[in-house]
Amino acid sequence: MGVSLSAVWTQIFPPKDRAPITEKNLGSQKGKVFIVTGGSSGIGYELTKLLYAAGAKVYILSRTPANVDAAIQRIEEAYADVDKSDLGSLHFVPLDLEDLESVRDAARSFKEKETRLDVLFCNAGLAAVPGNKRTKQGIEMHLGVNTVAHVLLERSLLPILTATAKVAPKDSVRVVWSASIVVDCMAPTGGVPPSFLETPGTNIGVKYSISKTAAWFSASQLAREHGRESGVVNIAGNPGTYFTNVWRFTPTIISYVFRFFMRDTVFGAYTYLWMGFSNEVTMEAAEEGRYGICDGRWHPGQREDLVLANLAVEDGGTGEAKRYMEWVDEKIGPFLDV
Repeated sequence: MGVSLSAVWTQIFPPKDRAPITEKNLGSQKGKVFIVTGGSSGIGYELTKLLYAAGAKVYILSRTPANVDAAIQRIEEAYADVDKSDLGSLHFVPLDLEDLESVRDAARSFKEKETRLDVLFCNAGLAAVPGNKRTKQGIEMHLGVNTVAHVLLERSLLPILTATAKVAPKDSVRVVWSASIVVDCMAPTGGVPPSFLETPGTNIGVKYSISKTAAWFSASQLAREHGRESGVVNIAGNPGTYFTNVWRFTPTIISYVFRFFMRDTVFGAYTYLWMGFSNEVTMEAAEEGRYGICDGRWHPGQREDLVLANLAVEDGGTGEAKRYMEWVDEKIGPFLDV
């Protein structure tokens, strides 16, 4: 597998009560604007709830209006007894990650409403989609939803992220990418085989692991490409293992077994808080391709083949991540509206 047992173990059974950033020390986020894709359920819901309680303006980008409305109502009711002046606000922008046209339209809609964006949390995703389903633009479903659509969203929102970085503290404007323990355990050699991009095969576990490895690669490549110029930090990490909607296509017997390792989704939100707010997360770390793990720590040592794949040939790597991003840019190019 190429990764130590201890590195896997600490992600399945992270130290208890060790999250560096929680609602207790997050601090006020008044005046700041955030996007959480898939913020109406699971980890995204818990993150949205924490940001709202801290006074942030949070945009939930999701596909189903009824689900978002219900989530907003639950969050507001949870803080019904709190002084409204201490709370933030919650807003909805339609987003279907299976359709790059919808991603483009969501970015346009947000930019019509705001001139600031402090952190984009690329949280939404899916796993174990049966069959050989593809997105509207013909991209393998896991890869298209979990990664390619979010690359388009990041690139479309880069101007507003960059503008915010010019007036915000150094390295505080970020794009946070959701990866997974399957990057360590199931990703094929090199992470994203070129053959997979057009001929994905049938193994749903491999499809998911490739999509999550691609999320890490995307974060690192984007950081190296425009981080210094834009001031925007792109960082990826494994928020942990939780029973969320991402499991909705998983066979019952498999999800039942994994339930024994799953924790409360709020701990996943704590990992996002660390990636989104910790001073340990810097532009230098992003450019190096560093990778966070639950509940807010750096990975103790990733697979060598993936580390090399994430590096350019001129830097001693294999250049596979760079080639992957070139392929992504070809796919999203017609929908890029900046």
